This record gives sequence, structure tokens and C-alpha cells, in this order.
Amino acid sequence: MTTELPQLQQRREQILQEMGAIDRVCRGHLSEQFFKSTQGGQTVQRGPYYVLQRWFQGKNLCQRVAADQVAPVQRGVEGYQRFRQLADEFVEVCEQITLQAG
Repeated sequence: MTTELPQLQQRREQILQEMGAIDRVCRGHLSEQFFKSTQGGQTVQRGPYYVLQRWFQGKNLCQRVAADQVAPVQRGVEGYQRFRQLADEFVEVCEQITLQAG
């Protein structure tokens, strides 16, 4: 499916505007952890504890996240995922523009 050059240029601008509207970005994955321990002969589950796991400078880093910071960190993770999607689409659109412009 070939898209006309003006439509591609318009989409490129829309992508940049969407990227600019992303106000929170955080790489990684946020997960809940629970721990079991024995207390008074009974197994007790503790948690949840929240952990942000990500790669940084070739290393896997895990960082505990306070319960009151879970929502902003999760928004940041979602913002980063959306940014990456938009970046991929931006490259595709720019490639099409380049090939059409000659």
C-alpha cells in the first residue's frame, strides 16, 4: 500500500507531537513480588513488593519501588513502550518519505 507524500509528512508531524506529549518515561518492567515466610508454625505471605527491572550499561538492574511510587513508575513504563512504538513508526514513515522523494 503506497501512501502519498503529503500524508506521510503529516503522519511524521503527528508522531513527533505524540512523542512530545509523553511526559513520563521509564525503561524496564514493573512487577510485584511476594515472599513466604514461616511465623509461629504457619506460612505467611508477605507483599506485594514492587520491583523495577531493567538493563543499564549491559547489566540487569532491579530496583525496589515504594508503594506510593508504583503509579508514576507504571505510567513511565507505559510511556516508554509508547515512545518506542512511535519511534519505530517514525522510522518507517521517514523511510517511505525518503524513497518517494528520491
